[in-house]
Amino acid sequence: MNVAFDPWIPVVSVAGKPSFASLADIFSQGDKFADLAVRPHERVSLMRLFLCVAHAALDGPKDYDEWLGIFKRLPEAAITYLDMWKDSFDLFHPTKPWLQIAELTGEKTSPVTLLDFEMANGNNSTLYDHGGQLVEREVDQNKIALTLLTFQNFSSGGGSPIAQWRNVKTSQVGNPDAPCLSQSMAHCLFRGRSLTETIRLNLPTVESIKLRYKTISSVKKDKKNKITEQLEFKDVEIGNPVWECFPCNPASNSVQTENATKTYLGRLVPVSRWIRLLDERRMYCCNGFKYVTYKDGFPAEPTASVHVVTKRDAKGGEFQEREVVKVKPTKALWRELSALLTQRSATGLGGPLAMENVPYESEFDFHVCAMTRDQASMDIALESVFHISPSFQLNLGSYQGEAQIAESISRKLGWAIETYRKEIDGGWEGRLKGAGKNKEELKAKLHSVATTHYWTSVENNLRLLFDHVEVVGTDSAVPTRIAWRNMLISTARDAYRIACGQETARQIRAFAKGLGKLTTNKKTIETDSAETMEINT
Repeated sequence: MNVAFDPWIPVVSVAGKPSFASLADIFSQGDKFADLAVRPHERVSLMRLFLCVAHAALDGPKDYDEWLGIFKRLPEAAITYLDMWKDSFDLFHPTKPWLQIAELTGEKTSPVTLLDFEMANGNNSTLYDHGGQLVEREVDQNKIALTLLTFQNFSSGGGSPIAQWRNVKTSQVGNPDAPCLSQSMAHCLFRGRSLTETIRLNLPTVESIKLRYKTISSVKKDKKNKITEQLEFKDVEIGNPVWECFPCNPASNSVQTENATKTYLGRLVPVSRWIRLLDERRMYCCNGFKYVTYKDGFPAEPTASVHVVTKRDAKGGEFQEREVVKVKPTKALWRELSALLTQRSATGLGGPLAMENVPYESEFDFHVCAMTRDQASMDIALESVFHISPSFQLNLGSYQGEAQIAESISRKLGWAIETYRKEIDGGWEGRLKGAGKNKEELKAKLHSVATTHYWTSVENNLRLLFDHVEVVGTDSAVPTRIAWRNMLISTARDAYRIACGQETARQIRAFAKGLGKLTTNKKTIETDSAETMEINT
């Protein structure tokens, strides 16, 4: 099977008909496909492949002016490029199989189903996958191609099978995450009316890459006997796609490996695991090359976002730290939208590299995808699609302020419940002290009934927030703002009543004291500025 010219990519036509397309079809007939028909982590992996091919075929686009004209150039350029490198896209090529190590050997083989984390395999049990009891299962080649690509992008660290490449035998433990899974990062994509438009919207210019895709290191400098810490930024090479410069040996310091792991194009289609497919059932599989991440000082992935968070040290002091925007199953993606939908700066803060392609004068879909990790396993695939209008982009600051108000009320709800618990349970503070590092987890369990009700109700009424943001700056903004904020307060009070009983005199006294933490002056709630609200104290 050749992934460049044989159909394997699940797509949906503009008429709504599902089918499979080849990589060449995506570029030559992309206007006939409305979207991909894949899971969130598969979408991210495929888009990275599309962008890598597009960059290589165009040798650009170098700047915004050249980007504007890629609709005409890309189809022919991509077909010519794929035809030139077609042998490197052969899934079972004898000497250079696609994203695989031809010389990989081992004492034991692994089932091909290992590539798909949603299939029952080994200690990975999944509901309704009753084929897991079979020793071997044959997997269609189009499915193998998709899961192989996704596995290279999203496989989790920890334990791994053992195999050998030349004189290097891999370890079973201590394997790092693949680059797209690290830190459970959110991946931001723009969705157009067709796949052709989607690829175009997500394709950053070389000028933007060189400006915003830089390594970061912290350097301490002595200025007049005063030590200051400064950030230093260094350029990252554009590089070549991994199939153009595939590692020829397991050495981590070879030119080919450096290209694969430390350049922009090389990392778009990673080789984080060494794999060799034997057939549709069995393969050799083991840990591969290490891909440094944002925690190591490397630029955030092109589709990721970076923001500044405030943390506390062991002594209670506050400090700020840069982090990629992480996704949690307990926190809906709309609560992070303002951090995701921001243009990345030259210092690396902000959203995806392609943010400069956003059509500010028209509407577009903002697609956020993520795969959370739990210890050493992929956990839950998440995605949300937001329809972004020009008014919403203009009033993004107002959206952020209102989202912060919702977060503040949630925190006050937690304080109210803790106050209630202290009043009726004399041993609560002792339990908190005994919990040590797990104190926050214990508090989260205490708050869970109320906060789950609160956020579920808020999300059911999220239209109030989007309606308000659309009319900020007009006379209609005052009633829409009042409607949104009043909903937040009433929802928090309902959640507090559900979580805290009032059956005994002691409970009634505790309820009143906790309610005092939650209650705030109505006039204060209805002010324009989120910073002046009592709930932020």
